[in-house]
Amino acid sequence: MQVTDLFSPSLPKYARYSILFLLALTTLCANGIYQGITIDMYSGSGEYTEPYTMAYNAVYIGMGVGMIIYVRLAERFSNKALVLTGLFTMLLMNIICATVENPILAIAATLLLGFGKILALGEIYLAWLNIWSKKMETAKLYPFFYFIALAGLYFMTWLTAFFTKIFDWHYAYIIILILILVCIILTIVFVENHKLKKKIPLYQLDAIGVLLFVSMLMLINYVATYGKVEDWFASNRIWAGSFGIVLTGLLFIKRETLVKRPFFDLSLCKTPQFSSGLLYLIFLGMLLPATFQSSLSGAVLHFESIRNSELSLYLVPGIITGCIGSYFWYKMNYDGQLLMIIGFITFVIYYLMLYNSYINDLNINAFWLPSLFKGFALALLYISIGLYATAKLPFPTVLKANGIVVVTRSFVASGVFSGLYNYFLYASRIKHLSRLASVIDANDPLILQYGTNSAYANNIQQQATLTALKELSGYILIISLAFTIFLIGLYLYKRVKHANQPIIVAS
Repeated sequence: MQVTDLFSPSLPKYARYSILFLLALTTLCANGIYQGITIDMYSGSGEYTEPYTMAYNAVYIGMGVGMIIYVRLAERFSNKALVLTGLFTMLLMNIICATVENPILAIAATLLLGFGKILALGEIYLAWLNIWSKKMETAKLYPFFYFIALAGLYFMTWLTAFFTKIFDWHYAYIIILILILVCIILTIVFVENHKLKKKIPLYQLDAIGVLLFVSMLMLINYVATYGKVEDWFASNRIWAGSFGIVLTGLLFIKRETLVKRPFFDLSLCKTPQFSSGLLYLIFLGMLLPATFQSSLSGAVLHFESIRNSELSLYLVPGIITGCIGSYFWYKMNYDGQLLMIIGFITFVIYYLMLYNSYINDLNINAFWLPSLFKGFALALLYISIGLYATAKLPFPTVLKANGIVVVTRSFVASGVFSGLYNYFLYASRIKHLSRLASVIDANDPLILQYGTNSAYANNIQQQATLTALKELSGYILIISLAFTIFLIGLYLYKRVKHANQPIIVAS
């Protein structure tokens, strides 16, 4: 793989950095489906929310596949061709998402969009990596890159919700399309087309392995998303989807172990640090979903969509603080595992604060401090776990490993847990609503005055939701606290074991 400068050396640095920043922001944040407008999208189209949830998850599936095969594509096509192809793909897929009424097409479009994002993002990532570290040290780049990814994504959530409130959700896509078009023009004008010295053909690419991998992940996407609607294993579709997951997973593993040039080298999973990093990401996925806070602000406090999107902006100061702290942490060569522990401790504090916030008279300012802690924890854990999982891997392998990291962190873990939380919250709410309804006194003055279909009944529903939220959050708080204590114990054990190892002096 040839690593070259994206721009001409004659281009001034201030212009180069500005263009690179805009390219990185646009490619990282143009997802096709935006959380700030999903309610308006499925309400306007008369669909359930599940297809759009599947479409949002499909973006990260496409990104993961793109990262794994990016090195092979970079050995066949020039950097300018990859960036332009990625940007044009993003433009077309966003147009489809903005205009199509069939949610199946939206899911397919976001899957392709995620793949296109990596075609453009790969060269942009390498350009920033070369700027931040001539030795290609990702620890110096990750804080900056995740600042753009996380803060930019939450800002885009608010921006799309803002335009939806003023005009219509279709207008939110106009801003995205303008940004992509500007990036296309800048790429055509300023990006140099470095021809490859040796082109490697694509016929050796394991297309069947790619198809099996994507099929397995999309089936997981379907089961996790539609489990609540289909009543899980009471549905033949969920049974069929689960069987398909097992079948495609086994076929994928068998093929990757037998084929000469596999799509993904499964021996990488035998690396202790990489496999344990994936486990940490799965646990992080349990903490990532904003299901409980969204249910509190929407179902109980009745915030509008724009107010819920403003809560996303509350995360940005914490993200900035976490990224700056992580940069100096690694610059001082401190232990990355200790930074990971600090991130999980911060998440425990966030859930503790959220657990004590389940009341029905909060205003939006009450979410400032919890969001600050959550944003800080997000930045620390995205950076520290990502670096931990890919540490000591050679450069081309790091890109492939990052593909699995993205799929595990942003889809397999958070997507599956989000689907489970929605179901458990629904079931727990129904359970507590039945209990509260069974103890209602028919002679209560409020019932005699207003009836059971009045505001009194709405208050009962709110109390059932609050009880369900507090119950499930309590379970997560206990599990996260236990896991954090385990990490602390494991860290101290390794430190003591390392300190007690005898020093062998060569004679």
